[in-house]
Amino acid sequence: MPSFYKNITDMHGGLEQVMRKVPGFRGYFARQDRRAADRLLREKLVLGFSEQLNEFNRVQKLLVEGGGLNNMDRVRAVDSKLRLFLDRVQSAPTGYAGMFDSLKVDEGALERVYAFDNALLMYVDQLASGLRQLEAVVGSGSVGDVLNELDVLAGEVSAIFSHRSEAMHGLQDAE
Repeated sequence: MPSFYKNITDMHGGLEQVMRKVPGFRGYFARQDRRAADRLLREKLVLGFSEQLNEFNRVQKLLVEGGGLNNMDRVRAVDSKLRLFLDRVQSAPTGYAGMFDSLKVDEGALERVYAFDNALLMYVDQLASGLRQLEAVVGSGSVGDVLNELDVLAGEVSAIFSHRSEAMHGLQDAE
């Protein structure tokens, strides 16, 4: 799993390195780096879940061809939960203050939000694994069981993302 924050901080040029040594600018650049890392991380989450949602759509067609409409209620439930989660990730607030805003960013809280978002990446792999498993059981009696597991996974990732606001608690404290 890549560390977007580390990649961003490793890419700085000479003048920026000098400016980072100035006390007022150092904190500003650290926040800017974390904002960029969080944006990249969320873009990766959205891309990963979008790819898995596309894969789920492909497997849905196989399900219809292999077993009719028997499991479509469960398929729709999983699809709805995944789409809702994806929409929530795309529209989630960053909560970061700019350099000249009257609010200052709590670096510890910013680290918690970044770590929280980073942990969500494991769900992309779990979803991919579940979809491979679903494709393998198309046409068998195990489809319902695998769809139930995917439904639980989609509900879990959505519920966990609901707690993101707790991770953001204290992100901005009034100056």
